[in-house]
Amino acid sequence: MKGLSSIFSRCASLKPCIAWTKHHGDTIVFVILIGAAAFIRFWAAPLSSGPDVEQFWAFARIFKAHGLDFYRYADASSGLVPFEGWGFVYPPVWLLFLGLSALFVPSGITTSPIMDAGWRLVMKTPVIFADLVIGMLIYWAVPGSKVRKMIFAGLWLLHPTSWFESGVFGQFDAIAALFLLAFVILLIKGKDRLAFLFAGLALMTKQHTFIPIAMVLVVSIRNMPRRRFFTNCAITGGVVALLSLPFLVTGNFIPYARSLFLPGSPPGYQDPLVLSFSGSGSLLTYFHNVFGWETVGVMSALIPVLAVVLIVIAVLSFWRKITPLQAALAGFLLFISLFYRTNYQYLVIYIPLALLLAARTQYKLERVFALVLAMLPGLWVWLANMPWWFQNSNEVHAQVVSILSRIGLFERYLPDYVYVALAVLIACVSLSYIVLVFVKWRTPSHLPDSLLE
Repeated sequence: MKGLSSIFSRCASLKPCIAWTKHHGDTIVFVILIGAAAFIRFWAAPLSSGPDVEQFWAFARIFKAHGLDFYRYADASSGLVPFEGWGFVYPPVWLLFLGLSALFVPSGITTSPIMDAGWRLVMKTPVIFADLVIGMLIYWAVPGSKVRKMIFAGLWLLHPTSWFESGVFGQFDAIAALFLLAFVILLIKGKDRLAFLFAGLALMTKQHTFIPIAMVLVVSIRNMPRRRFFTNCAITGGVVALLSLPFLVTGNFIPYARSLFLPGSPPGYQDPLVLSFSGSGSLLTYFHNVFGWETVGVMSALIPVLAVVLIVIAVLSFWRKITPLQAALAGFLLFISLFYRTNYQYLVIYIPLALLLAARTQYKLERVFALVLAMLPGLWVWLANMPWWFQNSNEVHAQVVSILSRIGLFERYLPDYVYVALAVLIACVSLSYIVLVFVKWRTPSHLPDSLLE
């Protein structure tokens, strides 16, 4: 009898814990999801590397040596970097992150930084945290049940592209994507002052966010009182000025402008095609490689075409009733479709926007388009030679390569036409969405959060 009473008393003591777990079950699952997303990224971060890791270390050293005079040496022609001519062509936010990261490994790199696990991990950490916060923002912004929120947040947190870019490659586009997504979400939530602050941070992280931000501004000026609109623009301009002026007081006006406003490379053939995601650039390069056609002139001609179409889209965004989220996505999709050079990391910027749009739209076909656009880039992880990134530093991680092969990530490359086909497919779906958003989905179907949540 005493044994039974002891069991009953223990069960009674567990009831509050069981009740709490049931009540907070969704939150617990989401925390586990965040933990899993963090684990797969931090697992890969010290084991994988690429040439960008070494180049970023060189930029961190130059920043440490020259401080605010950095952009005078940003063209990578001074012999201080491993890859001559591969300059720092970004605004200063990522430079500040590199400088901060270097403080944690000031003397830890004894050979090549591409081989130093400490630098790999520290440099990628801000990007990984940006990934996780994007997942939290999507969870917050998706209307409906908590299960629905977790599904769309999970599509980002476990997305192969976001895993590769932050945990393996180490490119920082997720930070720009975070600021851009925060801008759009806060605008949707009616917190426009704070939203425009994040717009400035996005611009100062990566210039490619200018087009989606500009499209959102066009939509906003239609719906926002003029005085408030210009005040908000002043907030964005203030952020840009605050982060730019310290690097200009040293007289680096021309180097700074060159880094921010000139393209990283002139129109040219994309090599290798496995890393090219411009539908137009990849296809024109493939025609050159296979048929010998000289197509650089066509790539150059696409620049004014892109400019004209962007103006057309801006006008349509003003006159047609589309939402800021639709405008931002359409603007960036046009950029990656027609610009002659689109790197894989650029796609990270639009994927969260597409997932959020899929969660918020009431049009079923638009939801399908948005989900397809969001998930298509993930195919590349299985098409490329993923093990290369885990042993290109002359360290052989046989166990890692074995793990990757078990999930279909093999040590091989496919023919170029496979990668060209993927880039062209993304471009075609993107251009189709742009047309449909102005023709079929132009009437806002996105209800206020109060009606959806």
